[in-house]
Amino acid sequence: MPVVQPTESDRQFYRENGYFILRQIIPANLLRDLRREAAKAYDIALRISGPQAQRLAPLKDHAGELELQPFHEFDRIEGLNDAIKALLSDEHELKPTEEATILFGPRERPWSTEWHRDWRDHVLEAEFQAEIGDARWQEIAMDFRLWNQVNCPLYEDSSTWYVPGSFKRVHNTAAELRVYASSTQQELWDEDKRRTDEELELFCLRYCQAMPGAVQLVLNPGDFCIYRNVGWHLGNYVPYRQRMTLHTHCHTPAYAKFSADHAHMQKALAAGIDRHARLAAAGY
Repeated sequence: MPVVQPTESDRQFYRENGYFILRQIIPANLLRDLRREAAKAYDIALRISGPQAQRLAPLKDHAGELELQPFHEFDRIEGLNDAIKALLSDEHELKPTEEATILFGPRERPWSTEWHRDWRDHVLEAEFQAEIGDARWQEIAMDFRLWNQVNCPLYEDSSTWYVPGSFKRVHNTAAELRVYASSTQQELWDEDKRRTDEELELFCLRYCQAMPGAVQLVLNPGDFCIYRNVGWHLGNYVPYRQRMTLHTHCHTPAYAKFSADHAHMQKALAAGIDRHARLAAAGY
């Protein structure tokens, strides 16, 4: 069956909240084939990155070990690109999935990413103000040609949390910043094993739940979730839940240009350290 097309009400929901789910877009036979290739991709990721491997990308770099045909068929699912255009605009199309990512869950220990807003939180504050500034960022964040990320799970996936509407704000609330400042990526990884697995799992879960207004996105196999990745979001992972999720983007020429023009500003590790230091100095 073709993908059910979004309505004007769905379009307004996305523009207000920053996420929308097209339900169960993958036919059963294609889901089977994608799961088979994703399992191969997971073995490759484990070999490259070890038991906590989170991703493999881009898929086409591993064409010698993966059959790419199912990913090409995913791109051609009947009605999918029409649904993307109906929800977003005629400029948008799905990024070729062979250039995309598969996300995996950990094999050994739970962990969580930090709460973050893509791109903005990966730029040093001084460089951001010098090259972009708050006024221009408001325009960029609200430009719907940009920031339309996709998660499409092959197995049930409830790891993504999102704060509806947060993409529209230039400045975060004090309550949001307190939650962000309450932990670090190092603590959420817990590589020195200060916590038991169960303690770490619950610590990460409480960190997810503490963010004001956050919702847990429960995605069933084949659900196609589009979300504004400049809103607050995170991923929270546990080893007992199988995760193989296609991670891609609804692409436009404008997004390609912005990414190329500003790639030099992306300094995620340094920006995170700087941000925590500034918040600590401000009393968070």
